[in-house]
Amino acid sequence: MRQNLNRTQTRLSVRASKQELQSWNATARQAGYKTLANYFRSLMNSAHMLNSDKISLLTELKSTREEVSRIGNNLNQIARKLNSGESYNDANDNMKKCLKILARIDDMIATIKK
Repeated sequence: MRQNLNRTQTRLSVRASKQELQSWNATARQAGYKTLANYFRSLMNSAHMLNSDKISLLTELKSTREEVSRIGNNLNQIARKLNSGESYNDANDNMKKCLKILARIDDMIATIKK
């Protein structure tokens, strides 16, 4: 029997819920991978390309995005209360500004991940 030179010689196991596994498989397929193992290999092999500065920036941007999202939620609640017409336009304008900021942050995160 010939040994397959492309086969790996060790095994890595990860426990996951059914929902996680389904989600991972769907993500792998959407990314163009035939198997989840190939997708994970690709992710792990590209991880070394993320230097600490890039990881710090990405972490900070995600944190900033979460904070702006919370602010947006607060503004949305205020807008609902002001729906009587009093100062509604001001709250609505602030909400639009928050959504634009969130979109810009999402673009930056996507660029950094590339």
